[in-house]
Amino acid sequence: MSYKRHLAWMGLSQACFFGVQFAGSVIVARLLTPYDMGVYAIAMAIVGVLSLLQAFGLNGFIVREPELDLHVRRSVFTINLLLSIALAALIAGFSPLGGRLLHEDGVRRVMLLLAVLPLLGALEFLPATQMERAADFKAIALINTGRNVTSQVVMVWLAFTGFSFMSLAYGQIAGALFSVIAYTLAGRRHVSFQMGLRDWRRVFSFGLNMLAISGVNAIAGRLSEALLGRLIGLNALGLYSRASNLNNLVWDNIHLVIGRVVFVDLAAQKRSGASLRATYLTLVEVLTALLWPAFAGLAIVSGPFIRLVYGQRWVAAAHPLAMLSIAAILLVAISMTWELFVVSGETAKQARLEIVRAGAGLIMFATGCLFNLTAAAAGRIGEAVFSIWLYRPHLDRMTQTHTRDFVAPYVRSAALTVLTVAPAAIVMGLHGGSEYTPLPLLGPAIGLGGVMWMLTLYRMRHPLAVEVLKLAAKRVSWIKPLR
Repeated sequence: MSYKRHLAWMGLSQACFFGVQFAGSVIVARLLTPYDMGVYAIAMAIVGVLSLLQAFGLNGFIVREPELDLHVRRSVFTINLLLSIALAALIAGFSPLGGRLLHEDGVRRVMLLLAVLPLLGALEFLPATQMERAADFKAIALINTGRNVTSQVVMVWLAFTGFSFMSLAYGQIAGALFSVIAYTLAGRRHVSFQMGLRDWRRVFSFGLNMLAISGVNAIAGRLSEALLGRLIGLNALGLYSRASNLNNLVWDNIHLVIGRVVFVDLAAQKRSGASLRATYLTLVEVLTALLWPAFAGLAIVSGPFIRLVYGQRWVAAAHPLAMLSIAAILLVAISMTWELFVVSGETAKQARLEIVRAGAGLIMFATGCLFNLTAAAAGRIGEAVFSIWLYRPHLDRMTQTHTRDFVAPYVRSAALTVLTVAPAAIVMGLHGGSEYTPLPLLGPAIGLGGVMWMLTLYRMRHPLAVEVLKLAAKRVSWIKPLR
């Protein structure tokens, strides 16, 4: 099965994920208040800081490792299990401090419940990671869909019955339980609880590098949220969390799903000694064609979108959402950074770079917090610009590319983006960018932009259009592939 088939399965899974999670977020936004979201967000921020302990990226080790023998599997499982137990104990132990930090006992209650998640994750670790190494993305896609549906259904039902912010935590637990059971059944040949530490040095060395990469990034993000809640308030944190979650919905449903599949393919190419140049150039062109119009459109219609979907009390999240969308557009320019450093065996170098990037980003975000919520979100734009300056030379080196190689793809994607968002931008401009821009005018404008996007892809003979039509031609006889 080719990676294109893998992408199709994961794409279908993410489409379901997006639909279910978006519907769940809309319903919950109607049932809960920004303050409720703020309580849950601050609990998650503290849990995220503590989760630095488990940011060893051992799933990447399993996927990347050339020879995965019995002793390596036992060592990875044992280290992951010990880290999971320690993390669960830390979350439970710090829960009273979380409650006292903002004088809200709900933070303590949420953290106590979330302490179960690392233990559940340890149970599914081996079958889940080895299924990914084997590129069994069909089963992974189905399990991820089931987990998401379970989580959202439980969350919405409990929110409706009055569980307030605790419904969000219970939804997480329900989804994790489904995932453990499903991976245990689907990957039962990989299930093993045998322990060992024969290869612990090699595993631990990889983990320490990943700790500096993922861990520093995670801790900077969580500290940013805690700082926002402390300086501007839980209500502002709830609004920022809503904007960030919407931004991540787009990012996760396109960028991360492609990255997850392509990571396996890049690792295989690297093991065989092949150049990553062609794959990376195609990947950047496809991602910019998908994500630049999506994020630009989200930034333009953020006000009416949030008002119509979530309600008037969430409108203040529109400006932060626009800022985060602009930052995301910039970050697409350095796609697959983590994956390239891992498959190239340069995690130690990325660890040093990530410490610099995270530190600069935290300073920019904190500076914005001294002014207001929109300024804090705008700090992410500065962080994105700094990240491009920091990482671009290394990405060029690892993929045997030059900056000039990206000029043509960027120009095509920029033109595609302008044509796609122009109708909606005109309608919004005629109404002063108001969140009250009439939907009967804005809806057709968005639809027209989508049609122009598809037609432009076809006329450009864009790699994305070529691949989509090639797959469609295999299913429908009258569709002719582009050449």
